[in-house]
This record gives sequence, C-alpha cells and structure tokens, in this order.
Amino acid sequence: MKKILITSLSILILIVAFSGKVQSQKNKDTADKDDDEWMSTGDHGTPGTWTATIYHEKIHIRFAGLHWNWGRTFLLSELGTLPSGKDGEFSLTREAGTLSLKGAFNNDRGHGTYHFEENASFKSYLAQQGFSTISNELMINIFFTDINKNYFEFLKSNGYATISKGQLKDLAYQDVNHKVLQEYFDLFKKENYTNVSLDKIIELREHGVDAAFISSFHEMGYNNFSLDKAQELRDHGVDPDFINSFKDMGYKDISLDRAIDLRDHGVSPEYITEIQKAGYKDVSLEKAQELRDHGVSTDYINEFHEMGYKDISLERAQELRDHGVSTDYISDFQKMGYKDISLEKAQELKDHGVSTDYIRSFIKMGYKDISLEEAQQLRDHGVSPDFIKDFNDIGFKDISLEKAQELRDRGLSASYIKKMRKKGINNLSLEEYLRLRDSGM
Repeated sequence: MKKILITSLSILILIVAFSGKVQSQKNKDTADKDDDEWMSTGDHGTPGTWTATIYHEKIHIRFAGLHWNWGRTFLLSELGTLPSGKDGEFSLTREAGTLSLKGAFNNDRGHGTYHFEENASFKSYLAQQGFSTISNELMINIFFTDINKNYFEFLKSNGYATISKGQLKDLAYQDVNHKVLQEYFDLFKKENYTNVSLDKIIELREHGVDAAFISSFHEMGYNNFSLDKAQELRDHGVDPDFINSFKDMGYKDISLDRAIDLRDHGVSPEYITEIQKAGYKDVSLEKAQELRDHGVSTDYINEFHEMGYKDISLERAQELRDHGVSTDYISDFQKMGYKDISLEKAQELKDHGVSTDYIRSFIKMGYKDISLEEAQQLRDHGVSPDFIKDFNDIGFKDISLEKAQELRDRGLSASYIKKMRKKGINNLSLEEYLRLRDSGM
C-alpha cells in the first residue's frame, strides 16, 4: 500500500511540474488580465491548502477553507522572495492578521499549505466598532480585502459613517478594497452620480460593474444614464465591444436599450454577417431581431437554397418557419414522387395537416395516384384511413375516396349503421343508409 501511495505521489509531482511548464507561456499571454477576472470561486481544494499562478508582477492565489474556496490577487512585492524548486516559507502581514504559507513554485505555478493568524488587537477594534462575533471565514476575507482602520476612516470621509455588519461582510467578500472604492468615488464625482448608497456600491461590485465599465460607455458618447442602467447592461452582457461591432458594420445611433434588446434576442454581428453572406445585404437590426425571434437561421435558409428554392425572401423564410415547413418536410413528398412543390403549396399542406404518412396510410389500403390537392381535401373533410376501414369491416368494400368524403360530410359512420342493424334495419346500401341519416332517423 505504501508503494502504491509513493508511486501515485511521484506521478502527481511529475504532472504538476509538467503542467507548470505548459502553463508558463499561457500566463505570460494573460499578463494584462484585470484583477477582478481572478476573483471567482471554484476548484475546491483541501482546507488549508493553496495553489497559485504568477502573471506579470502579480500573483493569484486560491485558498481552500472548510466550507469555502476563494481566489485573490496580490502584488509579488507584497510576498517577498518565493521558494522555488523546493519547499519554503513566505508570509504576508496586514492589519487584520498574518498569512503564513508553505510550499514551492515551479516556474509560474505553486502550491502548498497556509495558516492564517488573526490580529487580536484589530479584532478588538472591530468589536468596539460594533462588529462582534466575526467568524474565521469573514476575518480572513477582511484580511484579503485589506480592510483596516484607515479603510473605515476613508469610508467615513466620503460620507459613509455608518456600516452594518452585513455591509462589512459584503465589502470583504466582494473584495471592495480601498482602490476599488476610490475608483467608484472618483467616478461618482466626475459623472455627478449623487447619493449613492453603500449597498448600491456593493451591488454594482457584485454584478461586475466597475468604474472602468461605466466610463467606457461615457467615452463612446453614452452619457446621463443611471447606475441601474449600467448594471442592466452588465447583467445582459452588453459592453462597448458589442455595440462597436454593430457600428463597424454601419449600424449607427444604437441606443443602450436597443443594444440590450439585441443581446436579449440573440442578435449578434456574426448572425447578421451570416445572413448577408446568404445573399441578403440590406438587413436592418429590426429585421434581424425579428428573424432571430422566429428561429430563422442561415442554415435554415441555405437548406432551401440547396433544394433549388433560390429566390426565397427573408419574409418567406420567416413565414415558412412560423408554419413549421422544413426542407425535410418537402423532401419527404419529393421522395414519394411529388415533384415541383412550390413553397406556397408546402406551407398550405402543412397548414392543413397533410403529411407523407397520411398519404401512405391510404396507399397501404390500395388507393393509388392520390394528388396533393386530393389529400388536402380529404384532410380538410376529416377523412382518415380508419374511417374507411370501419366501413370495410362491416362489409362495405371498394369505397372510393370521393365516396368516403361524401359519407363524412353527410355524417354517416360505421357506428351509425351498426346501430341501425341492431334495430333490424339490415341489408341496406350505403345510399339507403345515407337517406336514413339525412331524414334524421
């Protein structure tokens, strides 16, 4: 058992070492990542362990706790000399406590164990401010966010004198550090956002709306929109690149609400480009959205082109989609020998519920050379193969389709004839039973 464990550990070390070399180049390619991109949780590890990635002059470390897993970014200069190749120790001290780490780095990747020791003096300070019974998890996040005495003074000087425990927790967990707050405050002052509550700041942070995101829209000429609108843009996945990609295609004067609408309906520049490549050059944003809403894709249109329907308009494609007409539907008829079906006829057949299975069911009963018009007429009058079979079963053979339609129209059924026979009215022809039915008997 020990040999198996030793062998497994050796393999794991080789994998980590190899992946570190492969990842090294990737990390260089992501040197300009924003810190916020590394904030998310995931990849739960063993409590008390850490994994790290170095990029540029920063290091992103993921910490695993008993019931949590957080990743935060630090400056390399904060951590001093990192152990390379073999296990070593390094630490980071802030007002909230000291984070001691053990482990090793191979190229730009590292892993090991950690221990966090709270600063009892600072925890007492928090208690004096009304923040008692702070959990270990919250305390380490206060450390991560570098919340200190100056942090509270900074908030106070900017009009946020009273902070609840819930707000403190949110500030810590959302990593709303001094730098982030300063960026928000500068933005609010510059763009005249007044009376912004601390809860709103936390909400913006939680939704990924930072000062740079809002400023990027202002730089595009979108001014005088609310913070709620900025949050809505972020929630719906609208950023300046999304809008600019449309403008690059010649679509100007796109409002923020229009951009949100396009995103919600799945309209992208790529979608419009595909439509244009299919031969439809002058596509308005309204038309593109309408097509998207109706499920019209370029694949759908191209399938009709490949079948020979070259001059199909976007309006016709949308109408066909709405009526459930597909190339497979038309192809099934063509395989049965029904050639040269117009798109109008295909739509009409679909609307009237005529399928190849419906026609085949009559063919199996011996009815040949059924035209599409005849099939549609039978369907409209409610004539089914079972309707005819019921007559066959009680002795009426060789009923023509025209006759079956007449019987259906005049309300004569096999069950009616059976009822009459039980009354002793036997050995009548269909015409005689029809007259009985017409007379109200």
